[in-house]
Amino acid sequence: MLAEAGQADVTMAPSADMFEMGVKVQVLKRGTMFPFRAAKLYDLYSRFGSLEELPTKDRAVLERDFFHRSLQEEWEHTRAFFQQRDPAQIQRGHSDPRHRMALVFRSYLGQSSHWANSGNSARKIDYQIWCGPAMGAFNQWVKGSFLEEMKNRRTETVALNLLTGAAIATRCGWLRSQKIALPPEAAKFTPLPLAQLQQLMECELAV
Repeated sequence: MLAEAGQADVTMAPSADMFEMGVKVQVLKRGTMFPFRAAKLYDLYSRFGSLEELPTKDRAVLERDFFHRSLQEEWEHTRAFFQQRDPAQIQRGHSDPRHRMALVFRSYLGQSSHWANSGNSARKIDYQIWCGPAMGAFNQWVKGSFLEEMKNRRTETVALNLLTGAAIATRCGWLRSQKIALPPEAAKFTPLPLAQLQQLMECELAV
């Protein structure tokens, strides 16, 4: 999904950790409904004071499409999670219905990252994948090269290509600042396999 992302395929969505404060994170929107569903949860949290106050229609949508179980069952699941992590949240949830609603809604946000990381195909539509426009810019840069294929994107290969490309662009910038005319294509660098990059580096060192 990340390898197919464009620069415009990202958006902002509510953060699980700071949901109540309205803090947002940048996520992938292409191929997932997560950003829109997360925004729906925050909208409901902003307008209602408890799970019990939610309109019947909204409750049905949440249970069918978001949680795949009843809100009561989701609360039980959420309570079991916080029983191990932070029992104080449960106590506050019992005394503050709105906080209980926030905990339930945050459970969806938290699980969405886990579904993506574990590759749960049954919840692909709910994947939360942190992503910025730089991912789309990278995909555009490697389009047509061997790095367009996800299987070739090993960390060392990608990193060395970025460094080499940056070095070439920097050198061209220095030369132009000294009034040396260069053709536009001089600063362009097409990604190369690791072995070829290493050969280039060896030639540079030899010179």
